[in-house]
Amino acid sequence: MKKPSMSELLQLLDKPALLKWANKQGLAGINIGVRKRKDTSEGTSIHSKIERFIKHGEQFEEQENFIKFISDKEILGIEQDIETEYFKGRYDLKIKWNEKIYMVDYKKSAKRVYLENKLQLVGYGLAENCNDYMIVSIPDFTVFPVEIANKEPYIEILKSLSNIYTQKQIIESYGTI
Repeated sequence: MKKPSMSELLQLLDKPALLKWANKQGLAGINIGVRKRKDTSEGTSIHSKIERFIKHGEQFEEQENFIKFISDKEILGIEQDIETEYFKGRYDLKIKWNEKIYMVDYKKSAKRVYLENKLQLVGYGLAENCNDYMIVSIPDFTVFPVEIANKEPYIEILKSLSNIYTQKQIIESYGTI
């Protein structure tokens, strides 16, 4: 049976804030399918631009903001595939800053940290050792520290989501839900 990606696990969660957002978009006459594809494309693009800048020095529009963000940090990993017993995924950035190792996730125009963000970062931390986590809002590269006092509940949720995903795949393999 196929191991789920982090994205597939997080899609199993109810996200009530997205319902409000989708309603607002619809009322404004915005097709959320088109909007989601555009946002995904832009997100992928900025990830690629950052990676090419770090690896090859390729210039990009938001690089001044990125340079300010990264100036006092050591890059330990970028756009790395990871895998655990429960899922696979790809983290955005791993850095050393103020004697701590951080797992970093970029989010477009982030304004706060959600449960899904914490699950994602803790999950990546299962595969790659780190002390702490942060969300970085792009394109301005504003840092949102992610406070997690106890990782265990997040790990248990990820294990449960993996189990739900696997059981759902088994049911669907029978051709009926």
